[in-house]
Amino acid sequence: MKPAPILLPRHLAQRVPADTAALIVGVGNVALLSQPLLGFLASRQCPGHLLIETLDHVPQWVREGRVLLSGFHAPLEQQVLISHLRRGGRVIKVLARSFASTYRPTCFEEKQALAENRLLVISPFSATAKRTTRETALQRNHLVRALADEVHSIDSAPER
Repeated sequence: MKPAPILLPRHLAQRVPADTAALIVGVGNVALLSQPLLGFLASRQCPGHLLIETLDHVPQWVREGRVLLSGFHAPLEQQVLISHLRRGGRVIKVLARSFASTYRPTCFEEKQALAENRLLVISPFSATAKRTTRETALQRNHLVRALADEVHSIDSAPER
């Protein structure tokens, strides 16, 4: 799928710097941006017990019709993405890099969700940001926080 420019709904455009909003492109169901958004952020170094606790929330989020918004890059975020999509949930995935010329889903669940109009994938980066870096990941997370109506954040580091 070829990405196209995304026009943020007014209430979201007010939360995002104009220069960032102007760069956003995406593929999928743009109408998801009009729904209340639950931002989900997790550290790459989450302890294992938080995986189980977090995955226990997914069925409730799907029943409530929550649209999850995240980069879905950290291992816990990826597990939540797959679990949420398998249950028929709706998702907005924010890349920490630009799109290539087209978008290829990273898993079967993404491919199915795109076909069923339950997924939107967006990027706020110009074509020069070809790889995810620490800086682009931080910028992506700031965008997730700005767009989200509520944020569920898991940032505990493992105990040593």
